[in-house]
Amino acid sequence: MILHDESRLNAKDASLKVEEVLETRILAAVSGSGSGERVVELAADLATALSASWHAVFIETPRSARDPAIARRAADALALALRRGATVSNEPDDDVASGLVAHLAGSPVEHLVIGAPKSEPTRRWFRRSMISLVQERLPSVTVHIAPATVPASSFDAADAEASPPSKPNLRHHLFALGLVAITLCLAELASLLIGGRPLNLLFLFPVIAAAARFGIGPALTATTASVLGFDFFLLQPRIHFEPTAPVIFLTLASLLAVAVYTSWVTQALRSRVALSDRSAKENARIASFAQVLARAANWKETAGAVCDEFSSVLKADVAVFRERGGRLELVDATMDPLFWGPVDQAALDWCWEHGVSAGRGTINIASAEWRVEPLRTSLGTLAVLAFVRSDGRDPIRADRGVLFSTLISQAALAHERLVLEHSSRTE
Repeated sequence: MILHDESRLNAKDASLKVEEVLETRILAAVSGSGSGERVVELAADLATALSASWHAVFIETPRSARDPAIARRAADALALALRRGATVSNEPDDDVASGLVAHLAGSPVEHLVIGAPKSEPTRRWFRRSMISLVQERLPSVTVHIAPATVPASSFDAADAEASPPSKPNLRHHLFALGLVAITLCLAELASLLIGGRPLNLLFLFPVIAAAARFGIGPALTATTASVLGFDFFLLQPRIHFEPTAPVIFLTLASLLAVAVYTSWVTQALRSRVALSDRSAKENARIASFAQVLARAANWKETAGAVCDEFSSVLKADVAVFRERGGRLELVDATMDPLFWGPVDQAALDWCWEHGVSAGRGTINIASAEWRVEPLRTSLGTLAVLAFVRSDGRDPIRADRGVLFSTLISQAALAHERLVLEHSSRTE
């Protein structure tokens, strides 16, 4: 009896140790640099060694939101993390260090995997400061550094489409000139009321308005017009240019400083607001998609929900395949009839066999018209999604890469639920 009780206690202690190991959390901090895939590989190996769950996060900053190449590399790293059994997410913040610390403070993470610093002194100093910040705020977190690699590919035409270069707008400059003209009229009126006192401070208003609304280009136009208008119409003697007057140099320097500073601050605020707004919309979309998948009761309904969501996000045709009777069969698609060639079938078979992306925009069977992505979890590859755009480009744009990876994770979990439900009913 005593031996039986001791064995029960030992079994209980062993189960507690197993639960303790399984609760160990690993976080992979994915960036848009060349070390993203190495970070994911190291975190996956660490999770396997510790029998632990792990999560990959991408801290999206205003700079990364403006750079399609960063978004593309981060999306590729998150897609790799999904294939290695991780959950993924992206979180907006002003900078990577503060966003990473905030994420660590709100989750039970014991191991953090980040990329190695680059060779530039400024980069190395920044990375050390981020590690120091993490260790100072959360000393219980163990930091693992993955070696850096050089990005293998640059962004393509789809990335250029995602962030087209901004073109100067003539109307913005005309608006700035109109503000200066209105200010000149008000200054003339004020000079009649208060006499010939200096009125150059009034020209701060059109410069600030142009810089805050349209940026540095129209702000410089407003600055130039303000200095010329003040010199010609208000400075004594009037209707005469005095470009060498000291007050002209002082006015020009002041207005230039105000224009540059205002445009810089407003651009930074505008980028942060745009990033927060886009992240809020993406998070709402992910939550809505998860609710739709939760209501789906079978493979057909789940495939229909997946097709509708990905078609709306990517503006592309979508098809869902699953295994039945030892072969892949089409479950649902937005294209009817489905145009599917032999090269596309080869990409589909490759994706199913190896559990990696294939087709358009990848390095595996890139000549295929369709791009195929595996829905892979800890149970293996459960289904395959296929995407194609009518213009023949890669359907996964850089500005949709992180959202795409998260939606893939949601779809994979929904198919995993279907497999587990089917197994439980069979048993």
